[in-house]
Amino acid sequence: MEEFKAQLKATLEDMDKRMRMLEHLVNDVIIGSLESAANEYADNEAFDNFKGAYGEKLAGLVEPYKKLFGEDYDLERSLYDDLKATEGYGEEGFDEAGCMEARIADLQARIDALKEDVKEVAEEANTEAETEDKEEKDEEEVEEISDEQLAKELQDAMLEGVV
Repeated sequence: MEEFKAQLKATLEDMDKRMRMLEHLVNDVIIGSLESAANEYADNEAFDNFKGAYGEKLAGLVEPYKKLFGEDYDLERSLYDDLKATEGYGEEGFDEAGCMEARIADLQARIDALKEDVKEVAEEANTEAETEDKEEKDEEEVEEISDEQLAKELQDAMLEGVV
């Protein structure tokens, strides 16, 4: 009888182990994968709607931000992910349009400020280059006067009574 109980216990433990593996396979692997795929599909659909609503307004900002953060940077996806993380997103009364208008205005202001800074730096560089060119030309003109010319100009100045 003891042998039968031990064999029955081993069989039940084996069946329990198989049931747990089957439960894991169904719940975690199959259902989990399907839920993940469904969530990803829903997120992509929502992102497509987001791009449809704000894509035109963001069109002028995409390239400048790629230049700042690299060709792989996706401004639209980044803004969409930030919007989803905003407190109150998805709740009734959440002003998505107002939130996005403010973010787009902020991004445009940042790009405009950068453009202004670049313009100022370029103007300063041009001014410095022009000053350096003028100084080099002045130095060249001074060097081009020969000793004979210098003596002649000094003699002419003396005759005129300037010196």
